[in-house]
Amino acid sequence: SRQYLLGSPISRGRRLNHITMAEFGPTLRFAPLDEAAFERTTAVCLGTGRFLRAVLVPALVELGGEVVLAQTRGTSFGAYMQGRKDSRTYEVDTVLQDGKVLTSRVPVAACGSLGVPAGRAAFMALPAKLPKLRFVGLGLTEAGIVHNGKSILDLAEFLHACFVAGLAKEHPLSMVNTDNMPFNGDAIKNHVHSCDYTQGVPRSEEFQQWLRNHVVFHNTMVDRITSHRTGQPDVPRAEPLPAKALVIEDLTGALPQQLGSVPGVVVRSKPKLLELDIALKLRIANGLHTAMVYAMSLGRIFQTDGCIGHPDILPYLEQLFERDIAHACTELSMPRLQVTPVFSEWMSRLQHPHFGLGCLFVCQNAMQKMGIRLLPSVKATLAAGEEPSLFMVFALAVILRFLTPVGEQTKLSEQPPVFVGYLDAAVEEPQEKRRRLDPAAWEYTPGLWAHPSEGTYEFRDGDGLVPMLLRPLGRPGGCSVAAAVSITSDVLSRLEGFDPRGCPEHGRLARAVGMMLQRMLQGEPAMHVLASLRPQQPLLLQEKQLEEAVRQEVEAAEAVDVHTHLFPAGHGTQLMRYGIDAMLTYHYLVSEYLATSTDRPAEFYALQQKEQAERVWQGLFVKASPISEPCRGVLTTLNALGLRKEVAARDLEAIRTWYEGQDEEMFNEKMMRLARLRYVVTSHDPFDPRETASCLEPPTQAPRYRSALALDKLLEGDWSAICHTLKEAGKPCTLRGATELLQRCLEALQPIFLTAATPHAFSYEQLSGSPQEELLDAALDSSSAQQPPTPQQVLDLVVLPLCRSAGLPLSLRMGTQRGVCPELRMAGDGVGSAQLGSLAQLCRGHPQIKFMATVLSRGDQHEAAIMASKFRNLHVWGCWWYCNNPSVVSEVTALRLEMLGTGFTFQTSSARVHDQLIYKWIHARSLLAKLLTSKYVELMSTGWCVSRGDVRRDVLRLLGGAFEDFLAKPL
Repeated sequence: SRQYLLGSPISRGRRLNHITMAEFGPTLRFAPLDEAAFERTTAVCLGTGRFLRAVLVPALVELGGEVVLAQTRGTSFGAYMQGRKDSRTYEVDTVLQDGKVLTSRVPVAACGSLGVPAGRAAFMALPAKLPKLRFVGLGLTEAGIVHNGKSILDLAEFLHACFVAGLAKEHPLSMVNTDNMPFNGDAIKNHVHSCDYTQGVPRSEEFQQWLRNHVVFHNTMVDRITSHRTGQPDVPRAEPLPAKALVIEDLTGALPQQLGSVPGVVVRSKPKLLELDIALKLRIANGLHTAMVYAMSLGRIFQTDGCIGHPDILPYLEQLFERDIAHACTELSMPRLQVTPVFSEWMSRLQHPHFGLGCLFVCQNAMQKMGIRLLPSVKATLAAGEEPSLFMVFALAVILRFLTPVGEQTKLSEQPPVFVGYLDAAVEEPQEKRRRLDPAAWEYTPGLWAHPSEGTYEFRDGDGLVPMLLRPLGRPGGCSVAAAVSITSDVLSRLEGFDPRGCPEHGRLARAVGMMLQRMLQGEPAMHVLASLRPQQPLLLQEKQLEEAVRQEVEAAEAVDVHTHLFPAGHGTQLMRYGIDAMLTYHYLVSEYLATSTDRPAEFYALQQKEQAERVWQGLFVKASPISEPCRGVLTTLNALGLRKEVAARDLEAIRTWYEGQDEEMFNEKMMRLARLRYVVTSHDPFDPRETASCLEPPTQAPRYRSALALDKLLEGDWSAICHTLKEAGKPCTLRGATELLQRCLEALQPIFLTAATPHAFSYEQLSGSPQEELLDAALDSSSAQQPPTPQQVLDLVVLPLCRSAGLPLSLRMGTQRGVCPELRMAGDGVGSAQLGSLAQLCRGHPQIKFMATVLSRGDQHEAAIMASKFRNLHVWGCWWYCNNPSVVSEVTALRLEMLGTGFTFQTSSARVHDQLIYKWIHARSLLAKLLTSKYVELMSTGWCVSRGDVRRDVLRLLGGAFEDFLAKPL
C-alpha cells in the first residue's frame, strides 16, 4: 500500500535502538519542545497508548491547543520523540479501504516518562507552567481503575498540583478516559477521592472540595480498531475514524461546544444517552461480530475480513439486524434513524480489507458474549410480541457448536480447563487455495492453539462448566435431538433472565436452538446450515418505512465528488484554500455583495482579503438576512464545525480565532470526513502558472484525492497563457508543443480523466477528411499571421488523440459565457448555450472515446438527459455552478431519474474552498433523500416491492458508483 504523509513525504527518522539517556533526556523530563509550547497547552495525557494517541490527542489538538504526553512506565515513547524533536510531532497511520495509508502528524508540546525519577518530578511540576490547562486525558484500563492503583495515585497527585497552582478558575478540568469500562469516569472519581494520597495530603478537605467543584470526571465510550505500523510499535495504525470513536458524557457543560463537531467525537449532554450508545454498540457492533465469528471459524475462515464477498455472511448479519436486533428501537425508545447508522457503519468497517481480526481470537469468552451481546436482542424481540428469527437461532446454536468438546480432551486439568473442538470438514478446493485457507498451526491467544490440518482448535470458556455440559453431545452417538434440546435448555438457563422451563417463549427458542445444534453436531457444516436459511432473501420495506430507510442510506453512504478545485496541503498554501475569509470572498458571495453595495468592483478588489471578507459579512450577514444558497451554505458549514455561538453573536473575529487554531494538514481530512466523501477529483490546470509545477512533478498523491487534467485554456483559446507556459517548459509555442507538455503531465499526474469548459460559441461538426495536421506546428503566439486554431481543431489534433492513446474520458463543462461583466473578474462569468448538438457529434464521431458532460443552463438539462440515454459513451454528472441551487437541483435530478434511472452522477461540489464541501454535501444529501423517497413511493403504488438493499445499491450508484462503472466499462 502507498503511504502519504500530510504535508510532506514520510520521514522515518534515524534508528533509536542505541540512544543514550543523555541524548533523549528532554523527551523523558517534559521539557517543552517549543519555547511557547506551554503557553498553548490545554491538555495533559496520563498515558501514551496507541488508541489515546490515535483518537483523543488529535481531537484535543483540533480544538486549537497542544498536548503534553506522559508515558506511565517505560521510555519507548520518549525515545521515539527524541528522533522527532525538530518536527515535535508523532505519526498516526490511517489505513483507508483501498489500502492507501494516510499518515497524519500530531504536534506534541512536551513528553516524558513517569518511570524516570526526574521525569516524574517534572510531570508533577507541570501545572504551575500550564495556565490554559483544561483537559486531562487518561489511558486507564479496567485493571488500572482500582483503589490505590498506581495510576490513580499518580492522577491524584497531579490534580493536587493543579489545585496548588490555582487552575480551573475559568473552566473546570475535564478528565477524559479512553477505555470501555462502563461508567469509567464515575469509578475514577471515586478512587481519586478515596485513595490514600487524597486522604493524607495536606489541606485534604480543601483539596477534596476543589475536586468536587472544579474537576469533572467524564464517563466515556471508545471504539476504533488500532494496532501499530509494522516494525514501529510507537506509530499507531488505525482504521478510518468511526462516527463514535469517542463518546463523552458531559452533563454539566464543562466541555467546549466545538468538541462535539470534531469528527469521531460525540458529546452527550443529557442523562442516559451514553448508556444508549453503549447498549447499541454491544447489541449491534459487538453482537454482529459475535454472530459471525463462530460460524466463520468452524468453516475455516479465520480472519473477519473473510466476510467480504462471501455469499451468505453479510446477508446473514443484515437479516439478524432487521429481524431481531432492530427491536432495540422499541425497547430503548430510540428512533430507528439513530439505530440504523450504527449498523451501516459497522457493516462497512467489517468489510475493511486491511483490518481483519482473528476470528478465533474474537471467539473467546463465548457464553459471556452471548449473554451480553445477543440475549438482550432476544428479550427485545419477545417483548415486541415476535419470535426470534431463525437467524438468531443460528447465532445461538453455532456458539454452542463451537463450545462442544469433541474427541480426546487432554488439558482438562488446567485452570481454567482447556477443551478441544473440531472444525467442520474442509471443502474440496485446489491445493493452492486450500493452503491459503488452512494455514499451519498457530497460537491464536496465549495458551490456545489452532491446528487446521488436524481439524482441531483449543478453547476456554469461563470456569468450563458450559463445555462440560455440552461434552456428551460431542461423543459418538451422544447427539440425539432429545439430548441436544435438553442440554441446550440447561446451558441457556445459565444466562441471566433466561428461563426455558418457566417461560414458554424461552422454551420454544431453546428447542429450536437445540435442534439446529444437533444438525451441526451430526456433521452438517455450520456454513451449510446458514446457507439453508436463505440469508440472501430480500428484506422488503413497507411504505411507512421508506422515508426513514432512504434517509439513513443516503446519510451513511460515502460519496465521490467528481469535480472540484481542491488541493491537499502538500501543494502549499497558495493552492490549498480554507477558512472563513476564503469562504466569504468566494466569487458567488462577491457578486451577490457587489450587486447591492455602494462599493465599486475595482475598489473592492484593491482591498486585502480580510477587509473584503468583513465587507461581505456586514453586507450579506449582518445588514441582511443570509437567505441565498451561498450564504446559507456558509452558515451550514459553521454550524457543522460547532461555531453556533459565534454565528449567533455575528462575531466574525471569534470565528477567525477558531480557524487560526486549525492545522491545515489535518483540515483536509476533517472536511472529507464531515462531508462523508470517499475521494474528490481535483482539476489541475497545467497552463496556470501556480499549478504547472505540480502537474509536471506532483507531490505524492493524498489518499482521498484523484486528479483530472484541466484544459479549459486550450478550448477557450487563452493563447497568451498557453504560450507563456510552453516557453517556460522549453516547448515550442505550437499545438505540438502543447501535446508534448500534456503527455508529460499525463505521465506524472496520472489523471483519471481530462476535463475542459467549452466556450459559449463552441461548435463541433462532423468532418469528412482527417484533421489538418500541418496546424500542429503553426505558431500560436501573437506574432503569427495565421488564425488561431478553433476549439474543434484543438480537440481533433490534441485532446482527442490524448484521450485515445491514454484511454481516458473527456469531461466537458458546457455553457459558460466568460466575462459577461469583466470588472467582476471570476465573479463576472455568465451562462450561455451548451451547443449540445456538438456534443452529439463528438459522441457519434468518436464511439471509442468516453465523454462526460454537465451543462450550466437550466434550459439545456432536458436535451442533455435525452442525449445521455442515446449514447453509451456519454455520462452526465452533477448540477454545476449556477445550477447548484436546491430548486434547480431538485428539478434536474427528478428529470434525470425519470429518464436515466440511476445511470448518472447525482451531484458534485465544484468547490474551490475546502469548507464548502460540508454544506454542499449536506444540502445535496437532503435533496436526494426526498427525491428518491418519492420515486420509491411511486414504484410501490404499482405493486413493486423495494428492499433496503435496493435502496443502498441505488444510493451508491448515484453518489459515485455509476461514475466508476462508466470509467470501467468497455466500449
